[in-house]
Amino acid sequence: MSELRDVIRRELTDAGACAVGFASAGMVDDAAWDAYMSWLDSGSAGELGYMHRNLELRRDPRGLLEGCSTLVCTAWNYLPAVLRGRDMPYIARYAYPPDYHKALRRILKPLCRSWQERFSGLSTRICIDSAPLMERYWAVRSGVGFIGRNGVLIVPGTGSWVFLAEILLTAVLEPDIPCGLGCAGCGVCRSLCPSGALDEDGRVDCRRCLSALTVEVPGSAPKLPQTPLAGCDCCQSGCPHNAGALPTEVPQLAAMPQVAGLSADEILAMDDEDFRDRFAGSALSRMGLEGLRANLSRL
Repeated sequence: MSELRDVIRRELTDAGACAVGFASAGMVDDAAWDAYMSWLDSGSAGELGYMHRNLELRRDPRGLLEGCSTLVCTAWNYLPAVLRGRDMPYIARYAYPPDYHKALRRILKPLCRSWQERFSGLSTRICIDSAPLMERYWAVRSGVGFIGRNGVLIVPGTGSWVFLAEILLTAVLEPDIPCGLGCAGCGVCRSLCPSGALDEDGRVDCRRCLSALTVEVPGSAPKLPQTPLAGCDCCQSGCPHNAGALPTEVPQLAAMPQVAGLSADEILAMDDEDFRDRFAGSALSRMGLEGLRANLSRL
C-alpha cells in the first residue's frame, strides 16, 4: 500500500494542502481524553453543546467508517492576501473565503473517488469539523503540527492560519511520526486575548472566547475595546509562528469580495433577502443578518 500512500500525499499537496500526515486509527490516548473530559466537566464548552455529544465516536474514530484503519490529516492555508481596513468592524480571517466545509469537500471528494476507483476495495470518508473527531489531536499524531497555547493547531513553517480536514481510509498505511514540537513557554497569545479566555495550560474557555460567542451566541460578547463583529484572531495575530505567514494560494479559499468589503452601514441597510443573495456559501451565512446586527450592537 506504499503506492497509495505516495499517491495520496502527492495529490493532496498538488491540490493545495500545506501539510499532509498519516496516523493509525485507534482510540484517543488516556491523557488526551482525560484532558478533554476535564475541559467539558469544567463547563468551558459553554454553548457548544455538540462537544458533549457522540463521545464514543470522538474517543474512537473507527466508528465513523466501517473498517477504518488510517486517518489522513491535512491542513490548508486560508490567510487572505488583503485584510479589511482598521476602521471596519473586525471579521476573523477564516470567514473571508467561502465556507471551508463546502470548499474543501469540493476539493477532496473527486480525489477520494479517484483513489477508490484506482485501488480496489478502498473506502473513504471525509471529515471536516462537523464530524465528532478530535481533529487537532489527530493532526499532532500524524505529524501535521502541534497544539499551541491558544488551543489552535500550528503547522511548523506555516503557522496557524489553516483549516483542518481528515480523510478516513480502510487501507492500512504506514503512520508518520507524531509532531513533538510545542510553544516552549511563549505566552503572547494569552496576553493578547481581550476577554481572558485562555488559561495557563492553553485551554480555551468558550464562555469568554469572543470567537465562540460572536458566532454561537450573537450579541452575547462583552463590550470591549477589541470586540469583533464575527470571530476573533487576537491570539493568532501576535503568535511568533505566524510572523512569516504567506497568503493562501488555493483558489477555492480566496477571500470573497463581499466579505472583505462589508461595512457596518451595509449590515444596517440590508434586508434578509439581500443578505442571503450576497452571503450564501460564506461563513457569515451561519450567523445570519440578525446575528451580525446583534454583534454590531456590541461594538
